[in-house]
Amino acid sequence: MQINLPYGNETLGLTIPDKNLLGILKPNQPQQRPEINPEHLRAQLRNFLAGSKRILVIVNDYTRPTPTADIISIIEPELKDLDFRFIVACGSHRGPNQTELSQIFGKHAQIYKDKILVHDAKDNSLLKFLGKSKRGTPVWLNQAVWQAEKIIAINSVEPHYFAGFTGGRKSFLPGVAGLESITANHKLSLQPASKTLSLDGNPVHEDMTEIAKMVPRDIFSIQIVINAEHELCSVRYGDIITSFMAAVSDAKQIFCVPAPQKADIVIALIQPPYDINFYQSQKAIENAKLALHDNGIMIVLSHCRDGIGDDEFIKIIASTNDLHQTLGKIDRHFILGYQKSAKLIQVIMRAQIWTVMPIDDAIVKSVFMHPFNNLTDALAEALKQKGKDAKIIILPDASLTVPLIK
Repeated sequence: MQINLPYGNETLGLTIPDKNLLGILKPNQPQQRPEINPEHLRAQLRNFLAGSKRILVIVNDYTRPTPTADIISIIEPELKDLDFRFIVACGSHRGPNQTELSQIFGKHAQIYKDKILVHDAKDNSLLKFLGKSKRGTPVWLNQAVWQAEKIIAINSVEPHYFAGFTGGRKSFLPGVAGLESITANHKLSLQPASKTLSLDGNPVHEDMTEIAKMVPRDIFSIQIVINAEHELCSVRYGDIITSFMAAVSDAKQIFCVPAPQKADIVIALIQPPYDINFYQSQKAIENAKLALHDNGIMIVLSHCRDGIGDDEFIKIIASTNDLHQTLGKIDRHFILGYQKSAKLIQVIMRAQIWTVMPIDDAIVKSVFMHPFNNLTDALAEALKQKGKDAKIIILPDASLTVPLIK
């Protein structure tokens, strides 16, 4: 079978015998999209904003394909007579450049350039202490939260490899939280219940939710679900918890895809914006592992446009040949980024990861992965190792596809 796989701005051709291919798993198209009524959204927001002047609008950063500009266009009439500001919820990520600001805000980037704040988790002068969560997370949030009378949080919902799902409560932590807060919360990801699709009993999710409820301002939440083509599929709004849970239900219908069985070889392609660096690309590995047999081979393709990204998670894996020992070190001396290290180690200990990425071969090998120049060569070698009857699953958009084995 000849297969053409879209990959960023190019198309990759691949030949796979029919007997080997278990399936090409892609996000679903929803059978029925919930009706999106801009007038109703504006009316609900108008009621929420009544009597208030100073408004803070929290938006996602450049690492999420959230259609923020479209939502701003819808709600703009309700904001125009108020003292409002936007804040880009970067979490621990770097701030956006001008191209990325345009990606987030569209035409509004220039119109409202003087009203856009960028959160910096490392700048303690921007933060105010709110208290501690029941799990001991110290809650430092951007002081802009207190300067507003009311808050609008625009977010998007999709599966997340240790928070269960993105969206909702994540506008506050990690979105506009301090580095100390993010680090304490993300260390909870080392616990087994912190995984893809998991909410009940997930300590990361429960900690984030508690902190969102601690915010001392009324919040109007706008939760968006888009498909792999970045088309709007669902908009849920109102209370931050109920809107988030409704969007989770919508997201499951799109991103959870059944697979007939686990494969010997999984090919995982990473599409924009998740291909910005290896740090972000790692999320796709968490999805792909769900479709892979123990001792299988995962072939990961990413453009890694900004290289590795935060390289602390790479350094600790490369520092030793004893991965069990490294997991212990991560638990004892946790810093932000080590949650990715731990998850990656757990995959490496049960399967092979081969890469087609513009990352130096020596770096790839230092973290127990094997580099290839192209997909064709990688697949040929994988079939040589796994045999002529090896079963293959392809994930053309691995960051947004959660395989569910029947």
